[in-house]
Amino acid sequence: MRSYGLVVAAVVAEGRKLRSHFADLLIAATAHANGLDLYTRNPDDFAGLDPLVHVVAL
Repeated sequence: MRSYGLVVAAVVAEGRKLRSHFADLLIAATAHANGLDLYTRNPDDFAGLDPLVHVVAL
């Protein structure tokens, strides 16, 4: 839960809407909680999360 809260706080700080990115938030929180890189074809969906998750664009 802590990871999800941190991810949500980062998204809110960026001024993005939470509702339209719920699945992305869960993916980012899972990567953060497990210390994993996040591989994606849509790195813009994870903008502002760099301090929490290493986003790798494919």
